[in-house]
Amino acid sequence: MSPQVNQVNFGRRIATFRGPSIELRTWVLIIIPGCLLTLSSFIYGMLLAGDAYQQHGPALALIRVRSWFMFSAILLVILAAYILNRLLISSQRLEIFENGIHNRSFFLRRHAYYWSELSGIASSATRITFFGKDIRTVPSGVIYLYTGKSIELTNRFQNIPRLVEIVKSKTYPLIWPTLKSTFRSGSAAQFGRLTLTREHLHIAKKSIPWESVSRLRVESGFLVVELRDNSEQQVPISDIPNLELLLQCVDWGIQI
Repeated sequence: MSPQVNQVNFGRRIATFRGPSIELRTWVLIIIPGCLLTLSSFIYGMLLAGDAYQQHGPALALIRVRSWFMFSAILLVILAAYILNRLLISSQRLEIFENGIHNRSFFLRRHAYYWSELSGIASSATRITFFGKDIRTVPSGVIYLYTGKSIELTNRFQNIPRLVEIVKSKTYPLIWPTLKSTFRSGSAAQFGRLTLTREHLHIAKKSIPWESVSRLRVESGFLVVELRDNSEQQVPISDIPNLELLLQCVDWGIQI
C-alpha cells in the first residue's frame, strides 16, 4: 500500500466508481431553501437594525436584532458544513485496474492496493420500508485488507453492486486456492465472525459440530444456520467476507 501511485504497475483502468453527486432534488429541497432562509433572516435583521437605530440608538438596536443575526449565522454554518460534506463525498472515487485498485478518499488522498493485498469483500443490501412496504434497497459493502484495515462501500460510491462484482471476480481466484489448501490441511478457515474446520462451525465463541447442522441458507441479509434440534443461528452477511467461498468450502469439504 502506498499513497504514491505508480499507474504503470497497475495496468489498464477497467472502471471508475465515483461518489454520489449532489442531486437536483437536494438543491431544490435543501440547499436553495436553506440559502434563501439564511439570506432572508439576515436581511430582515438588517432592516430591523436600521429601524431600531433611528428610533433608539445603536445599543438598543443591537439588542433587538442580535437574535436574528445569530439565527442566520447558525443557519449559514449548518448549510456550509452540509455542502462541504456532500462535496467531499462526491469527490471520492475508487478506480479498478487490471492489477489492483486506487482509492481516493477525503482531501484527495490516494492509496493503491494490489489484488494480492485484499483479503476479501463482504456485501449486503438494506431494505428501506415505509408502513411495511419496501421503498428502496440500499447496497453496501466492505473491502478487507490483509493489514487489518478496510474500505467501506456505503453511500460513498455509485453502483456498489457492480463494484462488488468486479472485486470478487479479481480477488476470489487468488483467495480460493490458499483457502482450500488451508482447509484441506485441517487448519481453520476464517470468514469474519465465522470459522470453519472439518469438524466444527464456530460462530463467535459458539462451536457447533457439523453433524448438528441441518443446512445453511441466505435469507434477508443473514446467513442462517439451521440446526437439527430445530433451532437456528443467524449472522449478518455484511459481517462475512467472501461468503460465496465459505459456501463453496461447505459444499466442497463438508457433508451436511
